[in-house]
Amino acid sequence: MSVVLRGTTRLVAVIGWPVEHSRSPQLLNAAFAATGMDLAMVPLAVEPAAFATAVAGLRAMNVIGASVTVPHKLAAHAACDERSLAARTIGAVNCLHFDEAAIVGHNTDCDGYFDALVAAGFAPAGKRAVILGSGGAARAVAYGLRGLRAVEVVARSACAWAHAWPWTDEDLRAAFARADLVVDCTSVALGSSASERAFVAGLPLDALRLGTWVSTLVYHHRTQLLDRAAERGLPTLDGRAMLVHQAARAFTIWTGEPAPVTAMADALDADLASGLAESGTCE
Repeated sequence: MSVVLRGTTRLVAVIGWPVEHSRSPQLLNAAFAATGMDLAMVPLAVEPAAFATAVAGLRAMNVIGASVTVPHKLAAHAACDERSLAARTIGAVNCLHFDEAAIVGHNTDCDGYFDALVAAGFAPAGKRAVILGSGGAARAVAYGLRGLRAVEVVARSACAWAHAWPWTDEDLRAAFARADLVVDCTSVALGSSASERAFVAGLPLDALRLGTWVSTLVYHHRTQLLDRAAERGLPTLDGRAMLVHQAARAFTIWTGEPAPVTAMADALDADLASGLAESGTCE
């Protein structure tokens, strides 16, 4: 998809280091084109030491806002004048909005994940979720699922933001037996195939009840966890929908208009099918 830049075009940016893996330009430029808005997103590779300077420069250039990807989400939180409740609670910002008076920070990952689940057919009322991992992605997902009956965390390392069950066979099996939803927020699926296979083999999928959802945040390839869950007849959800819905929330923050979610999802699927995506999660 070609993007036409005019003297009237206002910009948004996606900032990362590196940033070439980001699919945000494909998603947001498809949204701007579908709605006829004279806006465009550009990717900017910014070293961590230059992040604050880059944000100040974007604001001076009358840029509307920016998506923020790794490793800048904590720095973006610090750079804001104001923060949404979600951003304050999670402690990370992935969406900046430059209004006339302030830099306002948002976290759209959390509710983007919830939007993706509901759109896929998950009914959240009265349900229990188990989150694997305790990093930034896990914290955002936990906040997004705050309306569920219960959210449990199982982690290999210490978790400062929630009580976490230890990663033992006994605790995993007990947690899985209670779950209506299991969300893998670890980075295992981004490593070697052998390590991913060992990880999945150590999960007690046989303890999950029929109808329990299994989800991952990885969007650029089908994970072994989802394959094994599907073989057991369980509903699954990968990270593509979360990526689309968190971008859709950013679109609405910047424009005040509903996002064309279907056009954004189609753009992502086309881009992934092209074979250009090399790696990535929603983190």
